[in-house]
Amino acid sequence: MRYFNWKKIYETGITEIDRQHKKLFEIANEYYEELFSETFIPDNRQMFKILEKLKSYSEYHCRYEKEVFPEDIIKKYFDIENMLADKITELTSSYNENNIVVLYGFAEFLRKWLLKHILVLNTENFKEILKKEVFNLSCN
Repeated sequence: MRYFNWKKIYETGITEIDRQHKKLFEIANEYYEELFSETFIPDNRQMFKILEKLKSYSEYHCRYEKEVFPEDIIKKYFDIENMLADKITELTSSYNENNIVVLYGFAEFLRKWLLKHILVLNTENFKEILKKEVFNLSCN
């Protein structure tokens, strides 16, 4: 079962950023599938491999966006960029297998973070900025 399904509304029109967002959806789906599988156990090492993969890819993605967009746009629209990596670090360093609720709480945080991050790029205000700025990006 997929928990995140890519929709046309999520498309930014910037091919590489859309590809990276789809990859974030893919990794988030791995997390949800593992967490809600019938065979899940609290000390599951696979879960932490997925979290590390998510952290690493989100950091890569955020670095990419910071190289692409001007600093003033990053400050205005991407205030949540490092929150995901920070939250994963906090989760993995303090996780106790007797407190599975933490993993469920992170699932909700992940859902909100991912959708907020992607949808900010699809606001009319942001699209107007994209039209005015000169970007050397491949667009659809």
